[in-house]
Amino acid sequence: MAGSYSVQGGCAEQDKTWVMVMRGYTQFNITVHHDKITNTPFGTSFLPLLDKREDGRLVDHMEPLYFICEYCMPLIEKLAPVNSLRGCSLEGLVCSPTYELEIVGTGSDQAVSIIGSETCTFTPAFSIFPLRLHEQLASYALVPHIHAREVAVHVDEQAHSGTVQGTVRLEDGQLKFLKLRMHAREQDFDRELRILLDIRRKELASAGCRVSRLHAIVVSGNAREEYIVGILLDLITPSHFGIDFLSPQIWQQTAFQAKWEREVRATVDVLHANGIVWGDVNAGNVIIDEALNAWVIDFGGYNNPVFVDDDKVETMEADWQGIGRLFGEWLPARARGEPQ
Repeated sequence: MAGSYSVQGGCAEQDKTWVMVMRGYTQFNITVHHDKITNTPFGTSFLPLLDKREDGRLVDHMEPLYFICEYCMPLIEKLAPVNSLRGCSLEGLVCSPTYELEIVGTGSDQAVSIIGSETCTFTPAFSIFPLRLHEQLASYALVPHIHAREVAVHVDEQAHSGTVQGTVRLEDGQLKFLKLRMHAREQDFDRELRILLDIRRKELASAGCRVSRLHAIVVSGNAREEYIVGILLDLITPSHFGIDFLSPQIWQQTAFQAKWEREVRATVDVLHANGIVWGDVNAGNVIIDEALNAWVIDFGGYNNPVFVDDDKVETMEADWQGIGRLFGEWLPARARGEPQ
């Protein structure tokens, strides 16, 4: 049954357990207050599952969350008859039907009931965190805007139910890479968008500066009140060895590593000459394309201490330190078979 829904989050606390569930494009936030289900058959089966908690949290143990989901499944199926995201528009997830459910004892015959199904609100799913467009720079108007209803998600057979970022299809059939503005990562998204706009305005993307190319900003809402929900990037066709430096087959291509280092350094030279800091040197942020050229991606600025010291975050010095460690230490160690 678990294949018909996905658990997006949840936690067992001292007095309650909650779980966030997605079925298709509908989300359910389900709460169980422990004192409201004691002395019920449901509570008798459910509460012992919580003994497997560590420090009040469910650690690598999802059984209580799935127990709640399975109990509520008949109602969930009724409220959300569509159980797949394939072909769903991004707008359907920006304005996702949302139910706040609670399992409570009825006080008669030791029964429990599920309350809250009468009220449905429409809120962003998958931690999407829209930003009002008018709050942003005028330069945003220079980039094409595509409405979220024109973006179809989960077109990739490898798409994971826990996210909608990745390959999407536009109404005209084009495939693009979607990055969303997400809760707790707003600053990363905003930084990347500012840099991609700067790269586009200065026309830096070229054979000598291989970087992510901004195709469009994805918006939701209407002409009176629009919101930024994400960006679309041109897809980079990966090599047959893998897509990035996290791919084990790429580690063995030692004959190309000097070439890739030169290409990355050349790209970063161009960025720095134009006042742009990469800010996130990472093994997963160097893409190898089908022609075996190296690309620099991801300008969110999220620092990885394996490559960059914390006191150098988002500086040009950090970029060079990270590149030196990536090509001088990390990749050679992987080629020798040392663990990450």
